Order: sequence, then C-alpha cells, then structure tokens
Amino acid sequence: MMNPVGIVTTALRRPQTYVGVARELASAARCAALYPGGLAETALRTGTPRGDRTHDTPVLLVHGYGHNRSGWFLLDRTLRRAGFTSVHTMNYVAWGREGVAELAERLSRRVDEIRRLTGADKVHVIGHSMGGVLLRYYVQELGGDRYVDTAVTIASPHEGTMAALAGIGAAARDLRPGSKVTRRLASGVRGTDVRWVAFYSNLDLLIQPASSAMLRHPAMRSTNILVKDQGHLTIMMAPVVARAVVDQLEAAETGDGRVLPMPRPKAVAVPATTDVAAGAAM
Repeated sequence: MMNPVGIVTTALRRPQTYVGVARELASAARCAALYPGGLAETALRTGTPRGDRTHDTPVLLVHGYGHNRSGWFLLDRTLRRAGFTSVHTMNYVAWGREGVAELAERLSRRVDEIRRLTGADKVHVIGHSMGGVLLRYYVQELGGDRYVDTAVTIASPHEGTMAALAGIGAAARDLRPGSKVTRRLASGVRGTDVRWVAFYSNLDLLIQPASSAMLRHPAMRSTNILVKDQGHLTIMMAPVVARAVVDQLEAAETGDGRVLPMPRPKAVAVPATTDVAAGAAM
C-alpha cells in the first residue's frame, strides 16, 4: 500500500489533479451563490408526471455538513426529467448541539412525512457527505431498513474523516475517525433488504482517507463506485453522477438488481461485495 507521502506525490504529478481542483473551486463558488436560496425548507408536495415514463417511489435528498438543499439543484432536475414524480429535500443545521443520532431522528420523521403524503411503503434516499452518514444511522439504528428501498451515499465519511477535526458542533465530533458513532455503525452492520450504493472519489480532500466514503462491510452488499478526479462538492453536482444515480434508482424501480456502469465517457464500475472500482484509484 502506498504511503501518504507517495499518494500526494503521485497526485501532484497528474494533470487531472489540477483540473479537478479547479473544478472544485468553481463548484464551491456556485454553491455559495446558490446557498441563500436553499435556506428555507420547502413544503412537501407530490410532483407532476412528465411524459409516459414515471417512477412513483418518492426520493429524498439529504445534504451534508454546512450545506442546505440548494446543492441538489442538478440531481433534483435530473430525477424529475427521468420521470420521478416525488422528489423531496431535508434541511438541517449541523454545527449545533444535535449530533448524528439526533439528526437521523429528524431524517426518520421526514421519511414518515413523505410516506404519509404519498402513501408509499418505501422511499429512495440519497445523502451527500454527512447526509449519507445520517442515512446509514437511520437504516441501521432507527429501523429505517423497513422504509428505505435504495440508499445512495455520495462522498460520505462512513469510517470518519480527518477533516472533521476542524469542524464545530456535536455532528462534527461524530464524524471523526474512531468516534462513538463511527464505531457503532461499524459494529452494528447487519444484512437487510436495503440496496446500498456508495459513490466516492480519489480527489476528495474533505474525506480522508478516501476509502472512508466506501461501504466495505460484506453484509451490506454495497456497490461502491469510484468517480475519478471529482472534489467533495463537484461530485454531487457532476452531470455524470446525476445520470448514474438515476440509473441506479431506475434499476431499483424495474427490479433489475444488476450493478450498473457509470455513464460514458467516464470509467465503468464493476461489482464486488465490498468494492466497485471504476478505473484506477489514486
């Protein structure tokens, strides 16, 4: 295994690294510009079908630490254009006294609200960064496996991240490697019917180590998909990732459990019980 110095040296020699960093800076600026528009939570409402192809399973989008629902503008639009008629978001503040457990309780209530509104038995949930950890806590610890069909995490620190050492609030402490929450999630894995998909990047500076964004426990039977050279914000806003998420949810809607590739021209994902690699990792 390459040591950290070797990893950094290799990354600095790759032109793609600098392109990815520039893309991440542009994504950060775009997120900052959109952030005010996402401060207010939207009321739950059912959508209007577009075209002949519709998917009625509700989809809930859960943002990450320090963000709000505004970051989902591309995926929300892509899902609706693909025929998903019921797409919802959840806002929360991560730097207060509420930790992962308390915020996951809020996620649980949001799912219940959506199920009451739509009459659906189950929902698809997609979480970016800490949102994916809240999703995992909900499924594993709060009985969410009864109500979640497909669980997608994007750049989520399932095993903690060193970047959380710089965060404030109870939630940031919960995201640190070796925290009580990360240890509880690691030890509490059990087989369920939930279909897990985890997107991760080799160029995510906020998820360190990068492997923390993978779901590696064999009992989860997760599809782990490498999205090369995307930063922490860029990965949630990349059109190729939005298309890949739609592909995964459409496969769930049709009962097709195959592991799907990343849309071209990106690299292709291949299945394994704990890892799905798309091209070479850094």
